[in-house]
Order: sequence, then structure tokens, then C-alpha cells
Amino acid sequence: MPELARLPLTVVATPIVGAAVRPPRPLKPRKEEAARKLRGVRSVRLGKCDDEEELFDAVVVANGHYLQPRVPSVQGQEAWTGRQMHSHSYRTPEPFRGEVVVVGCGESGKDIAMDLRGVAKEVHLVAKSMEDVTPGLAKVLAKHGTNLHIRLRLERLCEDGRAVFGDGSGVLVDAVVYCTGYDYSFPFPDTAGAVTVDDNRVGPLFEHVFPPSLAPSLSFIGIPIKVFTPWFFEAQARWVAQVLSGKRTLPSEDEMLRSVEEWYRSRETTGTPKKYTHDVSNLDITYMDEFEHKYCDFPRVERWNFELLVASYIDMVENLETFRDDYQDTTPFARVLRSGAWPHTRTMPLSSLVQENSRLVLVNKHNDLHL
Repeated sequence: MPELARLPLTVVATPIVGAAVRPPRPLKPRKEEAARKLRGVRSVRLGKCDDEEELFDAVVVANGHYLQPRVPSVQGQEAWTGRQMHSHSYRTPEPFRGEVVVVGCGESGKDIAMDLRGVAKEVHLVAKSMEDVTPGLAKVLAKHGTNLHIRLRLERLCEDGRAVFGDGSGVLVDAVVYCTGYDYSFPFPDTAGAVTVDDNRVGPLFEHVFPPSLAPSLSFIGIPIKVFTPWFFEAQARWVAQVLSGKRTLPSEDEMLRSVEEWYRSRETTGTPKKYTHDVSNLDITYMDEFEHKYCDFPRVERWNFELLVASYIDMVENLETFRDDYQDTTPFARVLRSGAWPHTRTMPLSSLVQENSRLVLVNKHNDLHL
């Protein structure tokens, strides 16, 4: 494989290793494709003065996307003197003993609100609309309505300490916790604009993994959301490994780019916001099943496996406060386990099944499905 000159790359430090990646200089009339795809990487370890620069055949970006908190813009938040934090920094409820506003009615928001309820004087959980109030949350609100309240939209924070909500009501509060998700952030790959992040759309990426103009030398693992992890990410990693080892080939650059554009159009047709570009399932296993079968030769998901996962998810939605512990009350869960569909459960008592699956981990022959 022909050599490439080392490239002057920017040094980026992170808590573990910082690296910068830039496409190589163009070679003369298309020598080997593999040579054109080489990457230069410079890394720096914290606590050390020296950096290291090496050449690699490929770079796989797998740093996740739960690092850069997304904090909404709220009128008056810069002048407000109370405590503001993102759920990323939340650890224990003890410091929050006064009036607390929790912004965001997703899983983190609901979990933190319930955690705070036992310590805080009052907890105000802010939702976008009443559609965010699931059956499980409705049960919790009915049971703990003395100090857990649902509010619609946080309109502004006032200098006198009040939080004002969408209906015009206001409450004097001590802290605001934003459970509002994360922004995709990849500060270290220097791709000269070949890969960009725009409102949480990372692209263009063929099948959410390979940028067409830099494939296969650059790839991303773990971009999709609302998938079964780590099962689906293992499938992505196996595909990348097989492509890099020559066991599989990618379509042409033009074909990959067309596929990406078709995906974008399908999102736009359904009115899906750009920030949900990488939401590939929402508990519809079709995309995941097709991906794993097509690119990794994984067997199709068996029906019992899917039903068990869905039963567990329904339990979480309907029994928000108890689903982690009280499996005996879960009729769909018990029905699937006792149906004999799960090969080794036919003769096991439910108590044993509950103990074996106390973390709601669904096991197949390849990996663990964590819900």
C-alpha cells in the first residue's frame, strides 16, 4: 500500500484521548483506492505533554452522543439567580429540598421527578402537552399529587425567583433541572466539511454509519436512537469490521449518497423534524431486523423475543413507579414467559423467571437486549 505524507493536524484534548482526522492530500490520477482513504490521527493523553501522531487505514467514531447537554432557551434564565442544571449532572436528590422545576417529560424527567419527590418540598414536572402524560405518569400524579405536579411549558424565569408556566401561573422555585436531551457532538474528526452536524442530523451517513465520500475509512457507531442496545450497535460494529476486512463491500459513493437523500426525503414526507433523523424504529423492529440480516447475517428476530420486549415496554409505560420491581402484576410479561415461546421457560415457575430477568434484559443467541 503506498505511503502518505504525514498530515499537519489540529490537536484536540478530551478526558480520555483527543484526536483530529483529516482526509489525505489527493494523490495523482487515482492510485489505489485504499491509499486514497488513509487517515492521519494525532492524539493527546491528559497529563502528558507529548502527543502522538500515527497513520491508520480507518477511524471508527464510537464516542456516543450523551455527552453534550441540550439546554433550551428560556426567557430570563441568564439573570435568574436560582440553581440550574442539566440531568447529565444530576446525581442525588438530597441537595434539592425546596421547590424544584423539572423541564422535560421524557424518561429522565419522569425518573428524576419521582426521585426528587421524596426530598423536595414541591416538584413541578413540565411537559409540552398533556399528551406527554402516560398512564403510568397519571398513576404517579394521582398517588403523589400533594407535592408532584404537572405543568405545561416553562415560559420564563423571573428575577424575583418565580418560574412562570404556559397558563400564566407562577411558582417561587429554588432550582430548575433540564431533562431536555443531548446534542450530537464530534469535535475531533476534521473532515473538511464532508460530515456535518445540523440540529442533531449527522451526515451524510449511509445507513447512519458510513459517510459516502470518506467510506470505508471513516465510520460512526451508535448514531441511531430508539434502538435495542447494545444489540443493534454490535450489528453496526460487525458490519464495519467486515467491510474493513474485505469480507463485504459497500455500494458506490453515488449509490450511498442517493440512499441517504431518499432517507431524508422520507423523513420530510412524514413531517419528522430534522433532529429525529436518526430515530430509526420507535419500537418498530423492521429497520433493525432488515439491517442485521442484510449486513451481518444475523437471524431474524423471533416473534417471542419481540413480544417479550414489547410486554416489558408496556409495563414501563403503564406502571412507571413499580415496573422495575413488581413483575407479578404484569399480565403480558407473564403470558409471554409462560406461553412456552421462550425455549427454556416452559417448565420454570414465574418466580424463577422474574429472578432471572430482574434487570429486564432479554437474551438472544448473539447479545443482550437492554430495555
